[in-house]
Amino acid sequence: MTSRIEKLNGIKKAQQADAFIISSPSSVKYFSGYFFYFEYGPSPFQLVPAILAVVPEQDNCLLLADNEMAQMPCIDPALHVQTYETYTFERPPDPAGDCVKKLAEFILRNKLTASRIGIERNALPFSIAQMLQERFPLIEWINVSAALSRLKAIKDMDEINCIRQAAHLADIGQATVLQFAREGMSELELFSLAHKNMEAEIGSRVPLMADLSSGSGTASGGGMPTNNIIRAGDLILSDFTPCLNGYWGDSCNTIVIGTPTTTQRKTFGLVREALEIGIQAMKPGIKANAIDRLMRSHIGNYPHHSGHGVGTIYHEIPRIVPYNDVLLEEDMVIALEPAIYENDYGIRLEHLMLITSSGAEVLTRFQHCFEQ
Repeated sequence: MTSRIEKLNGIKKAQQADAFIISSPSSVKYFSGYFFYFEYGPSPFQLVPAILAVVPEQDNCLLLADNEMAQMPCIDPALHVQTYETYTFERPPDPAGDCVKKLAEFILRNKLTASRIGIERNALPFSIAQMLQERFPLIEWINVSAALSRLKAIKDMDEINCIRQAAHLADIGQATVLQFAREGMSELELFSLAHKNMEAEIGSRVPLMADLSSGSGTASGGGMPTNNIIRAGDLILSDFTPCLNGYWGDSCNTIVIGTPTTTQRKTFGLVREALEIGIQAMKPGIKANAIDRLMRSHIGNYPHHSGHGVGTIYHEIPRIVPYNDVLLEEDMVIALEPAIYENDYGIRLEHLMLITSSGAEVLTRFQHCFEQ
């Protein structure tokens, strides 16, 4: 992770930045190892869980909310960690004030009062930006969000290993649906069983974003599981995106309860062919929209992207969409998810893959299967 902080030197040079204040959970994870366990929800006593301040090759400070200390084992030991005060009962809590105080100390210590500091404009809380601007009016704040996104799109080996583990959890979820889905159970029951099996596999809680819909709910692309009862003949669309220690997996399958119609079986086959066409075309140097075009030309249009990057965010760049002509690169991790949606049902299939020097390695090992 220290080597990843060193990657900021390229952005420093390109954008003439003197320092960086990094505040998005994704980027803080990438550069420091710290992961905010978001399923707990935002703390009323935090401004942000953590902020990373960096002067490349000179100083760094991971400013951590003092109620996040349980994450210390995950944090790069080469980083200087300093806490800011959150919960108090003897006086009114002032997490924003103490957070900004510690950031100001960093700025003063590194003589940055008239510098150019790179920030993620959409992730830095307004209160921090306002208080720092008032105290240091000569600082020029520059938005480096796009540059950081490009940096994070190319994965290091330790990141790839983390994503492999998260992809394995997605496989477990899909296998659970295929094995245990039955007439008379609710979508929520099935989702809970899949989630339980993922957590049992890893031995800890696993944040999970998911579509799990049945029947006509699949026609709109799925949604959160509900108490809707699964019936004979229903299709079940399950799109599992588990997060393991800050890295995401992603896969989608669609199955039928009972015997499909001839048309449904043909539709499933077409979507599976489109996915395979996309996988076979994936390699360094191909344009993202070329992959999108190949899959849509096989099955027709569908009302969403054909794929997206995956890493410390479940939807990263590059987006596999008609407008995006960016070239794919080795060590990008990308999910492809073509689909066909009819009036009363929908079928979407998805695999997660790593771009290699000569093609793509599929990271999700679950074999798409329509019938139990």
